[in-house]
Amino acid sequence: MKHLIVGASGQVGGALTRELEHRGEAVAGTYMSRPQAGMVPLDMRDAASTQRLVDDVTPDVIWIPGAMPDVDRCEREPDLSHAINVDGPKILLELAASRRIPLVYFSTDYVFDGTGGPYRENHAPRPLQVYGSHKLEAETALLQYDGTLIIRPAWIYSDEMNPRNFVFRVLTDLKAKRPIKAAVDQFNTPTPAAPLAQHAMDALIAGHRGILHLAGPERMSRKELVERIAALAGYGDVVVESVTLGNLPLPAQRPANGGLATNFPRFAILARLEDLNFRQILTGI
Repeated sequence: MKHLIVGASGQVGGALTRELEHRGEAVAGTYMSRPQAGMVPLDMRDAASTQRLVDDVTPDVIWIPGAMPDVDRCEREPDLSHAINVDGPKILLELAASRRIPLVYFSTDYVFDGTGGPYRENHAPRPLQVYGSHKLEAETALLQYDGTLIIRPAWIYSDEMNPRNFVFRVLTDLKAKRPIKAAVDQFNTPTPAAPLAQHAMDALIAGHRGILHLAGPERMSRKELVERIAALAGYGDVVVESVTLGNLPLPAQRPANGGLATNFPRFAILARLEDLNFRQILTGI
C-alpha cells in the first residue's frame, strides 16, 4: 500500500514512517515547519496544494499525525489553532472520502476534562481548553466518514533527539544540571511513540474504524514520570521539585486526573519506559 503521512516530521509521524517502511510499505511524508530530508512541504490549510499532493501520491491511506500541539499557544491563538487542528483535517477528510480510502487521525486525551480518568472510548468528552475543543471538533467532523479511524494517545514519548520529546527535554535538563519542577497532581498514561505506530497500523489492517485509545500501560503523575526517567538514565539522586498545576503559570487548563484505557484489549500497548534506549538519547545530548 501507499501511505501519505501529513505531519511526518513530528514524533508520531516519524515513528509511523519508520514502522510502515519496516513493513515494506511505500510512504510519502510531509512537514509544515520542520524540514526533513525526503519529505515534502505542505500546509494542509491550503486546499489546492493538499489536493495536488494527494493527486500526485495517489495514497491508499491518509494519516494525520500533524497538528498544532502547543496547548498554550492554541489558547492564545484560537483562530490559528482552529485553522490547523480543524480546517486542515477537514480538507483531507473530503479528499479521503472522495477516493473511498481510510483516514487515520491522531487526536488527544485532552478531549477529556480529567475529573475521572482513565477514560475509555465510550466516555463522553468534555475538553477544558481550546486545543482539546478543536481536536474534538475535528473528531466529530471526521467520524462522519465511515472510513475514519481516530487514535487517541496521551503524553507521547520516544527516544528521538527531538525537543518535542518529553524524555529528551528532561534528560537535557538533567545533563545540564538545571532544576526540574513537575506537577504532583496531574496524572496520565504516558504513551511510547513506536508501539503507538505499530498498534495504529495493526488496527487499520484489522479494519477497526471509529475511536481507539492507544496509551501506555502505566498511570502516573508528571513528577513520577520525571523521576522514572531520571532513575532509568542514571540520575536517581536528582531531586525533582513538587509543584501543583494551580501554581504553574499556564494559559491553558490541563486535565488533572486523566489517562486513557481501551475497550479493545487486542490493541493494548504493553511497552514501558524501561524499553527506551536511554543510552542513545544521552549520547545525542
